[in-house]
Amino acid sequence: MKIYDNSNLAESYSGVTTPLTSSFARYVYQEVYKNFCDMMGVSKKIVKENADMFPEMVVYIGGRMYYDLTNWYRLVSFLPGYSFNKGFFEEMLGVNKKADFEKKTSSFFIKRWSYYFPKTLWQTFKILISFIFMSSLVKKFCSDFDNTYNYYNQKDLSVENDDSLKKIFTVLTSKLVVHWKIPIANDFAVMVSTGIVRKLFNKWLPKENSYTFLYVGSTTPLISLDPGLVIMSIVEVIRTDIKFYDLFKSDKTPEAILNVLRTQYQEHLISKKIFDYIKKYGDRMPGELKLESKCLNEYPEIFVQIIVNAVKNDQVFLNKNIERASVKKCNVGIFKRLILSFFLSWAKNTIRMREETRFKRTLIFGFARKLFVELGKRYTDVGLLHDVDDIFYLTLEEIIGDIPKDNNYLKSLVSERENSVSSWKSVEFPRRIETDLSISDFEKSYTIKTGENNSLDKMKGMVVSMGGLEKLIDEALVMKEFNHSANFNDKIVITTHTDPGWALVFPLIKGLIVERGGMLSHAAIVARELNIPCIVGVENATNIVNSGEKVELNLNNGEVKKI
Repeated sequence: MKIYDNSNLAESYSGVTTPLTSSFARYVYQEVYKNFCDMMGVSKKIVKENADMFPEMVVYIGGRMYYDLTNWYRLVSFLPGYSFNKGFFEEMLGVNKKADFEKKTSSFFIKRWSYYFPKTLWQTFKILISFIFMSSLVKKFCSDFDNTYNYYNQKDLSVENDDSLKKIFTVLTSKLVVHWKIPIANDFAVMVSTGIVRKLFNKWLPKENSYTFLYVGSTTPLISLDPGLVIMSIVEVIRTDIKFYDLFKSDKTPEAILNVLRTQYQEHLISKKIFDYIKKYGDRMPGELKLESKCLNEYPEIFVQIIVNAVKNDQVFLNKNIERASVKKCNVGIFKRLILSFFLSWAKNTIRMREETRFKRTLIFGFARKLFVELGKRYTDVGLLHDVDDIFYLTLEEIIGDIPKDNNYLKSLVSERENSVSSWKSVEFPRRIETDLSISDFEKSYTIKTGENNSLDKMKGMVVSMGGLEKLIDEALVMKEFNHSANFNDKIVITTHTDPGWALVFPLIKGLIVERGGMLSHAAIVARELNIPCIVGVENATNIVNSGEKVELNLNNGEVKKI
C-alpha cells in the first residue's frame, strides 16, 4: 500500500501543473535531500542503501504533485528520535491521517550499544551543532546564494547557444542545490522547535492556542511580508497625489495606465516605486514555483490591476497594532515562562529564516523559467515546437538531454501531454491517496468529478490566527485559483491554498479560510504577522460557499458557517 499526500505540497504546486515543473521539482528534491542527509550525519551507507527513495520524494499523479509519504517517514527514520520527530513531521506537513514506517535496528545487544548508540550520539551532536549555528549558516548561505545567483542572472541568455544555456542551468543548479541543505536543515529546526512549543503549551497551557504566539515580527520583520507592505505604501502615496489618484481611479486599462507611467511620468517617485517593485519582486507571484506560471516581469499589468483595485476601494488598511498574545501574561510560574520564552524565540527565529530562504527559492525558479522560455523560443523558431509554451510539456531530462531533431516527434509528444494535463483539470483529486495500484493504474481508475460534496454545509478547521477577534462576519470571495483582477478589499478570502506569491494581496483582505495547509503554511504565518483572522484545513470550503455570500468565522473553535 502506497500513501501519497499533498496537504502541504499543494501550497507550492497547486492544482494541475506541467511535466517540466514536475520533473524539475523532482530533481531538486532528490539532490537536496541527499545533501541534507550528509549534513545531518546520516552515513553514506544508509544513503546508498536507500537510493531508490530520493527520486520518489515527490511524484506526479493526475497532473498534480504529491509527497510519497512512505519515503518521507523513511527519511525521518534516518535521524535520531524517530518516535519524537514523527509527530512533529506530521504536524508540519499538515497531514490529517497519520501513518508510520518501521525503523529496523539490530536486536543484538552488543551491536546496539557498540554501533547504533555511538552513531546516534554522533548524529545528535551534528544536529545540535547545526541548530546552534543555524543563524550563521543561513546568513552565509544567503550571501553565497546572492553572489552565485547575481553572476548568472546578469547574463544575457539570448546570446548564449543551446549547449551553453544547458550548461548554465546545470552549473547553477548544482552549485545551489549542494548548499540548499542549509535551508532544509533550518526547516528541520522549524519542525522541532514548533513541535516542542506545541507540546509544552498542550501540557502547561492547554486552553491557549500555541500558534497565535508565533508572531515573528516581535523580533525581526518577516521578508515575505515585504511585497504586500510595499503595495500598501504605494497605494497610500497615490492617494496623496491627485494626478495619480485620478489616473488609477479612471476607466483606463492596466495596459493604458502602464503606458502613461512610462511615457509621461517615468521620473516620478510613484512610477519609480512601481517599476522598482516589479524589478525586485517580479518573480514573486501566486504559483511562483510552477514554471509555466506567468510572472510580473513579463506581465506588469497584473500588478497595476491590483493597485487599481486597492485605490478604487479607498480601503483603510489593516490596523496591525492589535495587542498580541504574550507568554508574560500566561498563568504559569517563572521557570515555565522562561522555558516557553526560550523555545518560542527559537521557533520564531527559525520561521523568519525559513521565509527568507523561500524567497531565494523563488528566484531560482524564476531564473529556470526564463532559461526554459529562451530554449522554447529557439525550438519554436526551428520548427521543433508549435509554440514557446510547449516547452513546459517536456521533462527536464528531455530538455537537458539531446532533443530529437524530428519535428513531428516532439510536437506529437507535446500534444499528447497537453491533452492529458487539460483533461486532469476536470477531475478533483483528494489531498491523500492510499492505493496498492501503480500510479498509471490509479490514474486510469480515478474519475471523481469536480464539485462533489457540494451539499455539505458544516465547515471546521484549525485556527492559526485570531486577529484579536473571537468572531468575524463579512462577505466571502471564493477562488480555487488566484485571480489578480478580483476585488480582494475587505473580503474574507476562501481558497484551496495559498503560496508566498499571495503576499501581495494579503494586506488587502479581512479574513482567510484555506482548505489545505497547517500551522506553518504560508497562509498561517503571514496571517499571524498581519493580524488577519485565519482558519486552515477547512475541507471543501470553496464548494460550499459562493462569492458574495456572508460567512462567519468562529475564532475560538475553528467553525465556519454561512450567514
